[in-house]
Amino acid sequence: MRVLATAGHVDHGKSALVRALTGMEPDRYEEERRRGLTLDLGFVWTRLDPDPPDARDARDAPDAPDVPGRTGSAGDVGGIGGIGGEHLAFVDVPGHERFVSTMLAGVGPVPGVLFVVAADQGWQQQSQEHLEILDALGVRHAVLAVTRGDLADPAPVRADAVERLAATSLGTVPSVAVSAVTGTGLAELRGELARLSAALPDPPADADVRLWLDRAFTVRGHGTVVTGTLGAGTLRVGDRLVTGDGTKALRVRGLQCLHEERTSVSGVARVAVNVHGGADIPLGRGEVLLTPDRWLPTTLTDVRVHGTPVAELPRTVTLHIGTAAVPVTVRPLGEDTARLTLTRGLPLRVGDRAVLREAGGRRAPCGLTVLDVAPPGLT
Repeated sequence: MRVLATAGHVDHGKSALVRALTGMEPDRYEEERRRGLTLDLGFVWTRLDPDPPDARDARDAPDAPDVPGRTGSAGDVGGIGGIGGEHLAFVDVPGHERFVSTMLAGVGPVPGVLFVVAADQGWQQQSQEHLEILDALGVRHAVLAVTRGDLADPAPVRADAVERLAATSLGTVPSVAVSAVTGTGLAELRGELARLSAALPDPPADADVRLWLDRAFTVRGHGTVVTGTLGAGTLRVGDRLVTGDGTKALRVRGLQCLHEERTSVSGVARVAVNVHGGADIPLGRGEVLLTPDRWLPTTLTDVRVHGTPVAELPRTVTLHIGTAAVPVTVRPLGEDTARLTLTRGLPLRVGDRAVLREAGGRRAPCGLTVLDVAPPGLT
């Protein structure tokens, strides 16, 4: 399986596009569908063609959507090149400025993005902020879709967006002009997504598990279920996991991957985990489940900051990593290095990429790389 997140300004057609690509409804709540505004993370999927042709005009028209969450949904047929390839899952993120923290929780654990800009509106405020976030995280894999090609000439917006993305960690990316209404360009976009997916690096299946949670709920007769994007490693039924602070142990009772029962799942994958022992544990977005005895939660870390001089950072900012958002205090160590004191312990490792963002987004977000998770004391 491959997993991509969407990115782009509010009302630029991100949800409509993944709906057209997958035949599934990404907006899970009635209010979202009524307002035409994504408020929370959505999760849909399709299948990839293992050898995508340059065009499949017969598949330009999207299939009618099925009921989300039902086995045998439209995401299993008529997808990117049809039946037979591996799955491609999308984490559909909100584009409104009030939900940037939710967007960060969606893109944090995934390796690539489908970046969306509308031909009739062009580059907008959240286009820029989403791009700055992706650059801060060091994301290197993307496809650009210029939507609403039926409403305006997509060429000027496409050229502008390609240039903007090329100046970041994404580099030069393939771009496609599309219309989710007429189906124009969808076949070409499917091909580009299949090629991007084939180029994504395969994470080690034997890596230590660090599953950042984006949802938690209770299923009658089964108990607690949590979901997230498994970035690396393997989960198996019967495995023991611990919470992010290392104090609570849980057991994996059951696993689902895209609504299919599994005995094991390796990253990268969207997973739903039925855990035993979670009834009295406050699980939810921002929490994390870990391989026992392999992670050391820390409240103190030294980092290298990218994009902003450390001296210009506010004393208190929010650290975004995975799906977590944790207030931190910044102590400058050098021009581009700092020590962060976290308000709660997180399982960090040297080399982790994360984002620092000021409350309210008054400044551009900046990226960081973890240098030390057990730094020596300062005099």
